[in-house]
Amino acid sequence: MDSSYISTLFDLIASPYGLLGIVMLLLILERAKKSPRLAWLLFSVCCFAASLGKYEDEWIKQPPPLVFPLEQLRETGRPLTIILLTLLLLLGLQTRNGWRRLLIPQPIQYLIMVQAAIFLKTAIYGDIGFALQAALTFGAVVQMVRLGPARWLQDGYNFYLGVWAIAMVGVIFTFANAYQGVFNMQALAFVQGRFQGTTANAQHAAVLLAGTIPCFMFIIESHKKWNLFKVFWIANLCLVSYFLFLTGSRTGAIMGVASILFFYRQKVGTLIRLGLFAGIVLSLFLPFLAPDLLTSASVNNRYLSGGNTREGAWTGMWNSFISYPLFGAPLEGGRLGFGENSWLAAGSTTGLMGFIPLVMMGLGCLRIMFQLNSLSNRKPGYFLHTSTIISGLACFISGSFTEAVFLGNLTFPVMALLMYLSLGKYLIDVDYVESQTLL
Repeated sequence: MDSSYISTLFDLIASPYGLLGIVMLLLILERAKKSPRLAWLLFSVCCFAASLGKYEDEWIKQPPPLVFPLEQLRETGRPLTIILLTLLLLLGLQTRNGWRRLLIPQPIQYLIMVQAAIFLKTAIYGDIGFALQAALTFGAVVQMVRLGPARWLQDGYNFYLGVWAIAMVGVIFTFANAYQGVFNMQALAFVQGRFQGTTANAQHAAVLLAGTIPCFMFIIESHKKWNLFKVFWIANLCLVSYFLFLTGSRTGAIMGVASILFFYRQKVGTLIRLGLFAGIVLSLFLPFLAPDLLTSASVNNRYLSGGNTREGAWTGMWNSFISYPLFGAPLEGGRLGFGENSWLAAGSTTGLMGFIPLVMMGLGCLRIMFQLNSLSNRKPGYFLHTSTIISGLACFISGSFTEAVFLGNLTFPVMALLMYLSLGKYLIDVDYVESQTLL
């Protein structure tokens, strides 16, 4: 975030549409105090707004415009996210405490330390104004999750709504991009023929789509009987998979496969049936959907080629880490730039000061995954719940080795990670209370 976002934010608020929107959002905020589903939906919309972005490079200064109102939303994506973040903070401040007291799981505490290292180095050697803005933004995101979603997790119904909220990000994203695709699909895939949708690039789109898959599977598996709701969620999961394929992202493919494997880690038969079903659906319907993109050489080559396109970046980051192990390589410009690996990027830019807490965060995530797996073994009734969190964390951990998904401050991956960890912490708390009751 920089000064241009702040000026855009004030311009948006001062405009007639902005004032009307704020009035509507305040009415929604008042309604959300009494409607948990609406409160969670507000979180979903905030996550979607955080994913909005425009692709720009030295050759493409202005991407093809989207249809109304997607272009207007994309233009004001960051300011809109800040407004929604503020509303969620206000809603969280008015939420009463429940039976849970410690709401922030340990991995989030380590992630705060990573961000503190980033902010400290940026403030000392770079743009102090940007460092303060980033610190305030990340702090607001953590506080929003702590006061709002994490505190809403007091019962099974709100756990379901928390998972539903992440899935709804995928629903909003796919519906918005399908709507755009009806008018002009090429505006969503104008860079090398790879689908990027309403995000800034194909990798961002792939991470968002893959990150919602565990939640789709939870909702689908929760509906034991076939009905319109189950068909709706299966159809959306197919659309998510379709768009994920069009990104041509091997990172997204790995994240998606990791989600499915960890979700059905104890159900080989279900996994095989799911694979057969997905294969049949894809073979029947994909040829009729965006055939130009499906036959794109760029998309196909991304999956078929075995080359490591990140080797040079990884080598450079590793060399920087070795050369400047304590505080990372000297800062060039006003802010830090992160390469295509969360761990190497933290090491190369902040040295051990940021790398150690990031490793501790990763170990903390693995610890929660093992705890939840043990819980599902002891209490099979929690299998779907624990599998959702385990597969969600596995999804982002697998993606962290090829993208800097853990190092953003106002992004969908960070918000989703905080949400998965909060959901996991809730399950562990419930298990602890139940075990104490039996003693």
